[in-house]
Amino acid sequence: MESRCIVVPRRMAERVRRQLLERGVLRTDLEIQSDTEHVYLPIMEPVDVPGGEICRRTFEERERTPDLQDLLADRLPQDVALSSFDVIGDIAVVRIPDRALPYKKKIGEAILATHPSIRVVCNDRGVKDAFRVRDVEVIAGEQRTETMHVEYGTELAVDVAMVYFSPRLATERKRVADQVMPGDVVIDMFAGVAPFSILAARLAHPSHVYAIDVNPAAAAYARRNVERNNVADVVEVIQGDAAVVVPRLEHANHVIMNLPHRADEFFSLAVNAGDIVHYYDIVEKDGVKRRLDWLVERSAREDKKAVVQSWRRVGTYSPVQIKIGVDLAIE
Repeated sequence: MESRCIVVPRRMAERVRRQLLERGVLRTDLEIQSDTEHVYLPIMEPVDVPGGEICRRTFEERERTPDLQDLLADRLPQDVALSSFDVIGDIAVVRIPDRALPYKKKIGEAILATHPSIRVVCNDRGVKDAFRVRDVEVIAGEQRTETMHVEYGTELAVDVAMVYFSPRLATERKRVADQVMPGDVVIDMFAGVAPFSILAARLAHPSHVYAIDVNPAAAAYARRNVERNNVADVVEVIQGDAAVVVPRLEHANHVIMNLPHRADEFFSLAVNAGDIVHYYDIVEKDGVKRRLDWLVERSAREDKKAVVQSWRRVGTYSPVQIKIGVDLAIE
């Protein structure tokens, strides 16, 4: 079967494969191909991957065994569809459309039956308060919402009903950590359970990391995770409003702003707080340039010169909106 694909050098293949999976664009129904120098990764739609090129190629289809969609086809009406779901530790978090809610138990049981590592299935009913917490309901499996999630060797205790956590940003967290240098100061303005902060502390050996979150539950889990990963001598967890806390801190080499939908409200604070800002936002698909221009203009109002070092699409939020990550050098 012919398909679009991304061609990357073999040394980049695993990193890019993980990134494409997290962004939901890797075709898992086709076999990945390789030769002595390159790997060919089939994709659903064009994406920008530094160091990769897009082409078309013929791929072999994977042999299919009964999977989730097979089970759902037997248990649900034909006009009821289910999107992909997040896996956090051993908990699957799925957003079930309203018209499929009468079948939520069958959906949960199908996920458990086809994914042996999953022990709990939760329905995500949306974000319910200012703390960005999911309104979740356990629909199958064990009656709990706490789990242990592992990425890049970092162990993170998470309660999906009390704190917001996205496993889809694992590649981003590693990419930011790789930019931090030994001795750097890092401010993580919206740290949650501190995945950005802890990975940077473990891999980059900064002198100090400030992990800030206004949600008391998130701060409590962040402290647990800092202790569990043996970085308490580097990572300082602060429960409080970033708008109040950040101006009191020392100047940072890196400022992390993972607060989609509201990051723009705090951007002027960030450009005065550090040398490099890692900014995440959700924008219209055709609105990326407008957002980048706005970031530069907003920096100028603070008498700062912002240079966009890079930007990436890091996820899809809706049919018309995408999540982007932007690295800005602030002069």
